[in-house]
Amino acid sequence: MKKVEISLNRKKNATQLSFEEIVSATETKPLDKTKEATGNYSELESVNPASSETFPTSLVRDFDVFLDFIENHSVLLTKTKEYISRKYLHVLNERLSVQNEAATSYTEQDYYPYIHFFYFLSISGGLLEKSPATAGKIQLVVSERIRLYKELEDIEKYFFLLETFWVDVNWARLLDTHFYKLALPIQEVLAAFSAEQPKRHIFIGNNETIAEKNLAHRLYNLNHLQLYFEWIGFWKCEADQERINDYFRKNWYFAKSIALTSFGARMFPILLLERNLNIWNTAMRRENGEINPIPGTKLEDMMFGDVPQEIVDALYDVMDEDQSSQPFFQPFVDLFPNGEIKRTLPRNKKKFVDGIYTFKVSIAKTVWRKVVLSGKHTMDHLHEIILDSFNFDNDHLYSFFMDGKRWSDDCIVSPQDDYGHPNADKIQIGEVGFRSKQRFLFLYDYGDVWTFIVEVEHIDEMDSTAFRPYVKEGKGKPPEQYGYYEF
Repeated sequence: MKKVEISLNRKKNATQLSFEEIVSATETKPLDKTKEATGNYSELESVNPASSETFPTSLVRDFDVFLDFIENHSVLLTKTKEYISRKYLHVLNERLSVQNEAATSYTEQDYYPYIHFFYFLSISGGLLEKSPATAGKIQLVVSERIRLYKELEDIEKYFFLLETFWVDVNWARLLDTHFYKLALPIQEVLAAFSAEQPKRHIFIGNNETIAEKNLAHRLYNLNHLQLYFEWIGFWKCEADQERINDYFRKNWYFAKSIALTSFGARMFPILLLERNLNIWNTAMRRENGEINPIPGTKLEDMMFGDVPQEIVDALYDVMDEDQSSQPFFQPFVDLFPNGEIKRTLPRNKKKFVDGIYTFKVSIAKTVWRKVVLSGKHTMDHLHEIILDSFNFDNDHLYSFFMDGKRWSDDCIVSPQDDYGHPNADKIQIGEVGFRSKQRFLFLYDYGDVWTFIVEVEHIDEMDSTAFRPYVKEGKGKPPEQYGYYEF
């Protein structure tokens, strides 16, 4: 592998603003109408032609088209995965510059990779929210943050989208895979490409050196991440259509070759070191046992993989530094010397939020309970009041799956669980980082697998006084714990 020369150039003067600070500092101005993007992806000049770098403006334009569509249509979500319903996808597909040309009226969201990518960016970035609609359906609506996003310049929008992708998106859920850890291969890919020259094609199926073979193996398992990196502007892919057609999974992407862009060549070293995925991606930190992780805070441990020793040494220094007060875009500012990147959207950094929490717990559509606890109560207390409200005996193990996926590593488990996950009796509700309307799973009894959907209905922030958790209201007869119940 080629020697990698990477320098760390950190500025200490910038800080991440709070929501209130951003709102007060933002001037109100008319919103530009979203322009419809046409043509395929290309690496375009930035807003200021004097800039030393380029960024993919088509990504920003297309994302604005996507947001505008959601804002002006009543877009319903599917029942199971809560993805965009098929009736809207075909129309959206035709409005974007990257399209699924083989799509039909029956094609689901995850078969539109570009729309699927935008869906996760918008939800994870807090620009769109899931809201109850009529007849028990769920609708996708814009949030209050949309105004702040629209006031950003295009280049600031781009770095907000990059921040959302790098920090907030759960990559395992985005790719619908939970058996393949992504942080390590991504780190190796970034290190390898940091030593590459822009525009040199790396052919994944025909490698001359051991280093190229190892890199090709890492890329092979990245699926649509290869396309996401292209759309973000890091590289360009040539699709391996024969392998795509022959693969046993229908919705899988393979690249025949990948060529680093000039923009990617400047971005990768910064992302590898100063914005390392292990340190900044909150979902990956949660999978390693952290509760309510703050991106950029110190990291105790990391697997480095097959990267040069000088990178390992540099990462040790970065792991020991608290970068959480910095805005994500800070180390990229020097790539745009004309002062184009100044603003982003606020980020919640509270480690503990006290108050009165109301949870709606459902075991069926017509069988639910609303329970009330304080931020000082533990997740074990939440477990107890749920069981009590449904007249269940408290004699089995349980887990809270915070990403809504059964058996994922993003979980809080019984006090008796000794597999390394956070224990519920040690975690206070106020330190979980709950947000209003957030939903997660409570799974009780690993044999019968009783599954409850828990929704954070309301958080009333205050200094709470001690009280016993209680059931506020409910509907429907609970199932018999040890008998057959037909919903």
